[in-house]
Amino acid sequence: MSLLGELMRSLVPRALVLTGLLSAGLLVACQGAAGPSFGGAPVSQVEVMPASETVTVGQTIQLVATPKDSAGHPLSGRLVTWATGNSGVVAVNGTGLVTGVAAGSATITATSEGKDGSSAITVAAPPAGAVLLFQENFEDNAFASRGWYDNTRMTITDSVHIAGSTHALEVHFPVGATTPASGGAARHLFLPTPSLYISYWVKYGVNWVGSGKPYHPHEFLVLSDLDGDWDGPANNWLTLYLEHNYQNGGIPRMALQDNKAINTSFGTPPINLIGITENRSTCGCNGVMESNVVTSCFSSAPWYNSKEITAAQVWFQPVPGPGYKGNWNHVEAYYQLNSIIGAIGQPDGVLQYWLNGTLVIDRHDILYRTGARPSINFHQFLIAPYIGDGSPVDQYMWVDNLTVATGRP
Repeated sequence: MSLLGELMRSLVPRALVLTGLLSAGLLVACQGAAGPSFGGAPVSQVEVMPASETVTVGQTIQLVATPKDSAGHPLSGRLVTWATGNSGVVAVNGTGLVTGVAAGSATITATSEGKDGSSAITVAAPPAGAVLLFQENFEDNAFASRGWYDNTRMTITDSVHIAGSTHALEVHFPVGATTPASGGAARHLFLPTPSLYISYWVKYGVNWVGSGKPYHPHEFLVLSDLDGDWDGPANNWLTLYLEHNYQNGGIPRMALQDNKAINTSFGTPPINLIGITENRSTCGCNGVMESNVVTSCFSSAPWYNSKEITAAQVWFQPVPGPGYKGNWNHVEAYYQLNSIIGAIGQPDGVLQYWLNGTLVIDRHDILYRTGARPSINFHQFLIAPYIGDGSPVDQYMWVDNLTVATGRP
């Protein structure tokens, strides 16, 4: 079983939220301006507004298609299909919502009764330099006022914090507890982005042993914009895990899941669908394109899969000295979604991890998404410490000065 297996089996969504799935193919909607339909007059033309527009990568814009008769009168209730001329640059869904995927240009076409209208979309590269998405310094407990939700009862302390700070987040696992004394996951949304940088300072108690097993604890997670704001973290279109596993010292680990993307229509997983269809998962059940990753695939109603990348050695040291777990250590992580070329996902995504400025994990071959979901982006951050088998000892960790941005400074 995967190192993430225990969480997959035990966590369930707290609420179900229906989400729209962007598609690069033909999508259908009934559209038309309000007003008279002029009987059964055939569609003679389709007007798409705006006729041209520029967006940045990750930005969305709503197009509106109006079927018209030969006299230019709008026709309501007519079926409209949407298509993109280049799904690697621009994606469109069934209502005409367009999302910039990568720098370039593409034509979005709306068709009704054989007549077409179009809009020319230009996608600009994101502005140079990192954009701050949000920052949390844990100086007070007014978390809801700063955009946190689900669990706004996180505990802060003034007795342990980094220099220049007055408080830090305190995570306390009593013996046998699966979640901290302060409760479950705390969530924070941010603007959808194809690149994500996470920075924080962390300190562990001198008796910290984590789960005491080669899996868990989970610490921080990221969900996509295709996942609901309240969806459970274990079963989604894309989940990132940022954590470390303690085995006589802390070993950094980064993992991915995309359970909702698992394709079972070609047979019972695991089944390798690489080169067969883009409608597949990237994390194990339908094959992986990366080497040197640990994968899993199992059915627990529904199917689950994961791929994990772990540092080659211990970095959080068990004894005093550089990297000592009982000191404040600076963790940085960076994620960049892979490109989509010719509607095919390319294994060129980036996944990196630094500890105290030293690059520990450096991968540039990650497949986060396939051509079936070209417009997926990162969108939700979770502080979600979790030990599936229960904490083996009474133990603490502290976090300070969390930063979430689009790039590393």
